[in-house]
Amino acid sequence: MDKEAQRINLRQEQFNMKELLQSLVETTTDAISIRDMQGNILFLNSAFEKIYGWTYQDLLNDPYCLVPEDLIQETKEIFHEIKFEGKNITGYETVRQRKNGEIVQVGLTASPIRDTEGTIVGTSVIARDITDRKMAEEALVKSEAKYRILVENTSDVICQYDVHMNNLFVSPSIEHHLGYTPDEFLETNSLDLIHPDDVHIVKEMRSLISTHNQNVQMEMRLRHKNGSWVNWESRCVPIMSENNEVESLLFVSRNITERKHSEEALRKSEEQYRFIAEHTADFISVMDKYGHVSYSSPSHLKKLGTSHIIFENIHPEDAALVCERFSTMTQFDIPVTCEYRYKLENEKWIYLESRGMPFFSSDGGNQYFINITRDITERKQNEELLRRTEKLSVIGELAASIAHEIRNPLTALKGFIQYLRPTLSGGTTYTDIMLSELDRINFIVSELLVLAKPQTLNVKRIFLHPLIESVVKFLESEANLNNTTINTIFSQIPIAINGEENQVKQVFINILKNSLDAITANGIISIETTCLPNNQVQIRFTDNGCGISQELLPRLGEPFYTTKEKGTGLGLLVSNKIMKDHQGTITISSEINKGTTVEIMFPISK
Repeated sequence: MDKEAQRINLRQEQFNMKELLQSLVETTTDAISIRDMQGNILFLNSAFEKIYGWTYQDLLNDPYCLVPEDLIQETKEIFHEIKFEGKNITGYETVRQRKNGEIVQVGLTASPIRDTEGTIVGTSVIARDITDRKMAEEALVKSEAKYRILVENTSDVICQYDVHMNNLFVSPSIEHHLGYTPDEFLETNSLDLIHPDDVHIVKEMRSLISTHNQNVQMEMRLRHKNGSWVNWESRCVPIMSENNEVESLLFVSRNITERKHSEEALRKSEEQYRFIAEHTADFISVMDKYGHVSYSSPSHLKKLGTSHIIFENIHPEDAALVCERFSTMTQFDIPVTCEYRYKLENEKWIYLESRGMPFFSSDGGNQYFINITRDITERKQNEELLRRTEKLSVIGELAASIAHEIRNPLTALKGFIQYLRPTLSGGTTYTDIMLSELDRINFIVSELLVLAKPQTLNVKRIFLHPLIESVVKFLESEANLNNTTINTIFSQIPIAINGEENQVKQVFINILKNSLDAITANGIISIETTCLPNNQVQIRFTDNGCGISQELLPRLGEPFYTTKEKGTGLGLLVSNKIMKDHQGTITISSEINKGTTVEIMFPISK
């Protein structure tokens, strides 16, 4: 290539370079300005005017129009170093004033301009608007300050670990909860502080985070500086790198030791109350205002045969009272109590006493009602027994006075009739009737005297089986007349009781006489003795007579109440009195056309 061609190519390259530089200067978003050694403006690109608003002519008139007054001297000193010492300045951050008066933050890069001989002939400045960046940095600083205050003053503990669980950061609150200063905690091995039984929880957490990159919540125990264990609830958040890999782990932890102690105390308290509720003989249930049962103690199933009290099993005569009491409790939030009869699955009626109480929540509103029910059948029976005992006592006192008042004229009447009987021709039939009725009156008076108080008992040891055999033999002839068989089934062990022989015999006679009167023909009476574990003997009288209806059974033993045509109604009353005096009991069960069973209990003589 000749010299002319080389010259043309070189000129073309210079021309292209000039166009390229000019294009870059005009298209850049940075403000570019060139000044001479006296500070006069020589060149401005279009971005300069966009950023500052000042024109080339403005800077010709006032080279420092865009520099705030308090920074003019500092600016001259900086440019002095550039112009006379040839220094380059990069990353110098300062403020400039726009033409409209606004302050803009800029980052400046300034350098000297040299001629072909290397002499500094001016300066160039490239300015970049960093207002948004500075605002973002300021916001970041403020945000960091807020979070730092939060981290340094929160009661929770904030820790940062690398992926190998090495401590990177811990908040000052660690000292309050675990006793370690932040520096002491950072020097410890975090796994050494975890309870041995909980180490696997942390390992599983690390595996889960590394696999799924998700937040994990867990509970564990950490060792306090004093050696005690602190319950810890932690939420672990993975911090990801630019490559979307787990870079570190952030733990936000809370001391839940006090809560755990409270929960444990509550659990033990609940266990105690649940133990009481599940083992008490009372029936405990929890229900809402609509009667829906949410809890029912096991005693319901054990004693009632159902999981809860069934309204349909309440006696029809008592159902209205139960509804009225329940309505009162739910409407006025007051405790109520009611007694009612309840039918079991075996068709047996029992007495129940229920006490309902409203249960108030912490905000003062009631949500549930607690119902505590008790079987008071035995209490009712005892009350009835007490009433009968008091009645017997009154009757006894009355009977004693009446019997003595009747006996005296009765003796005179009987004597005079016997005296006049031979003198009455053809009147023996009437006198026999009169004497028979006087004997009947005398028998009634004798039974009344048994009820009289006080009674002197000639208590002695009586062998039971011979006594029963004597009674059977005494009534055997009457049984044969009615074609009735009396069978005895005695215990193989001889049994003795303590009592007054004639009175015990009278009880057995009264019961056998009632059985004989209840049998029309081809009757069978069984007498069976059994030794019971509670040191008592049971004598059971069973017949196949006409039986007694369930409605009449409760009235048996009332004075002068009888189901027999010629009965006085005093036999069972006297028998009850005798059994009471001998610390025994008498129980009667019967069914129409199937017979009657009488069970007598005596304490066995030791």
